Amino acid sequence: MHDDEEVPEWVDRANDLLDEGQWEQALLVLDAAPADHGLRWLLSSAVWIEVDRLDRADEDLAKAQHLLGDGDPDVLRARGRLEIARWNFDGARAAFALLDPREWGAQLLLDRSFLADAEGDHDRAHDLLTEAHALDPEHNPPPIRLSSEDFEAIVSEAVSELPDEFVRVVERIPIVIDPMPTAAVLDAPRSGHPPDVLGLYIGPPLSEYDTEPGLEQPPAIFLFQRNLERIGEDVEHLREEIRVTLYHELGHALGFDEDGVDDLGLA
Repeated sequence: MHDDEEVPEWVDRANDLLDEGQWEQALLVLDAAPADHGLRWLLSSAVWIEVDRLDRADEDLAKAQHLLGDGDPDVLRARGRLEIARWNFDGARAAFALLDPREWGAQLLLDRSFLADAEGDHDRAHDLLTEAHALDPEHNPPPIRLSSEDFEAIVSEAVSELPDEFVRVVERIPIVIDPMPTAAVLDAPRSGHPPDVLGLYIGPPLSEYDTEPGLEQPPAIFLFQRNLERIGEDVEHLREEIRVTLYHELGHALGFDEDGVDDLGLA
C-alpha cells in the first residue's frame, strides 16, 4: 500500500488489529490518525465493511478517494471489495479490471476467485486460488476443494459429536449444503448478510414452532461449502471451521443471540 511512502506507525497498528478482528480497537486507532491522510479513511472503510456498516464504509472511502485520487489502486481495490459486500458483483469486477495484476498479484487473484465462485464458476475460482498459492505460498495455503460427498461426511461427523440434547434439536432441522449463498436465500442486501457468509439459520427459533403451530417458513441451517473451503488452511482446519459454523447456527436455531451462542460453549 503506497510503497513509495513511509508508513506511519498507526497504519501498522490498525492493520494488526484488523487482522485480529479487533474492529473497535482499530477504529480507536484510526480516529486518532490525521484526517488528511488517505490511508486513515481506507482502513476505516475496511473496518466498516467488516461490521456491516456499508453506509459508513462508502462515506470513508469517498474521503480516501478525495485525498488519494480516483485512480489510486488502493481506492479501486477498496471500491471493489465494498461492491462485493453490496452484492454488486458487476461493480466489483469493473473496479478490479482497472488494477494491474503485476502489481497486486495474489491479492487480486483472491478477489477474482471470489467473484468466480459467486457466479458459479467454481473450476475457475479454484484455478485462481491455485495461482495465488503459487505466487505467495506463505500467505495463501494450497486451496481446498472437496467433493460434495466428502464435505457432507465432515458435516455428519460434526453432528455426531454433539451432546445428545443438541442432536435431538438437529434432527428437527434440515442441514442444506450449498456451494455459495445467493441473494435470494439470504434476502440480501436487505438482510445485511455478506456474500462470504459461512452459514445461516433461516426461520424463527424452534420454540416458536412449538408454541405457534402453522408458521409458514420451515427452519433450516445452510452451510456454504465454497466459502468454508476458502478459509480453510488445510482439511483439518476446514473440519474445525465446519464444526464451529454448524454449532453457531444451531445456537441461533435455539433462539440465542451472538453472545448466547458463544456462551453455549459448542464452538
